[in-house]
Amino acid sequence: MILIAPLILASITFLSPQQGSQAIGPLALEITTDAKSVDRVEFLVDGSIAGVARTPPWRVAHDFGTSLDAHIVSAIVWSNHYRTSEKAEVRTAAIAASESVNVDLVEVPLRVRSSRTVKAPDLRLTENGVPQTIREVRPQRDAARFVFVVDRSLSMGNGLLDEALRAVNDAVTMLRPGDTAQLILFNHNVMPPRPLPLREIPDITPSGGTSLRDALASIPRGPRTYAIAITDGGDRNSELDEEEALRRVSDTNNVIDALVLGSTHSTFLDRAAKNTGGSVIGTSRERLRKALRGLIEDINSRYTLIYQSNATKPGWRAIEIRGVKVLQARKGYFAR
Repeated sequence: MILIAPLILASITFLSPQQGSQAIGPLALEITTDAKSVDRVEFLVDGSIAGVARTPPWRVAHDFGTSLDAHIVSAIVWSNHYRTSEKAEVRTAAIAASESVNVDLVEVPLRVRSSRTVKAPDLRLTENGVPQTIREVRPQRDAARFVFVVDRSLSMGNGLLDEALRAVNDAVTMLRPGDTAQLILFNHNVMPPRPLPLREIPDITPSGGTSLRDALASIPRGPRTYAIAITDGGDRNSELDEEEALRRVSDTNNVIDALVLGSTHSTFLDRAAKNTGGSVIGTSRERLRKALRGLIEDINSRYTLIYQSNATKPGWRAIEIRGVKVLQARKGYFAR
């Protein structure tokens, strides 16, 4: 008697989009599979080829445009030298014409603790208590703008300012291709941004008061921005009060970090860092360069979560993320 082994089909799981989710605008199409010796994965949207992935992760980008219709998204996994194929599909939900749709994408840099690469299904996100659709979780950060906001007030004498500028010039060498970097110096006045790296360390005499809130709030809205403040503490001269400054810096694209030279600093720094997913680190002149390099290394290792906000309401939108161990992420942002 000849025994015929049962055919074991490979499993295919859609990571994005998921069954019943809404698809509008640019979106990653991604699956996982336990198929062996995969040759390629073909993605189709409503029967038409949308892209081909030949190496893991099995992912392509697709723009669903502004259509409000439901879509059939299929993945065909070819393996065993194209002798075997398996297919899976999901159906996205239609969007009613009466619905208020906000297609703005919100990026959330985050740090997690996990023994494996974190994917979108591993996390759940709410905005003001309303569940949101996580479109993508990238195990790296995209190109970004770095703005180093350095205190040049009178209390930054005794070599503190010179060491801060040298530390910034050193840290810029750790940025990635596509990143840009600027320096903003401030005392009771906020200086215009200048490009980094500096060709030579300027001879600047520390003087005047401190307008930290004004300096951080002066950074114009733009692409993903990591604002890193280097200061020795307080704020005595800002025209903006704490609440208005927080409103301006707690933007969807901003992360506020700070290196504080000393043992005291303003509560504004703590709140700004907490709101945006940054941190406040105490250091000294001797440890400043190492601390700044450590911060850039941490930023370079973060995940980026992307979700489509359903526009719960204008004003403060609180973000809560559950799932794997999330060590650090932004707590929300101000929607205008």
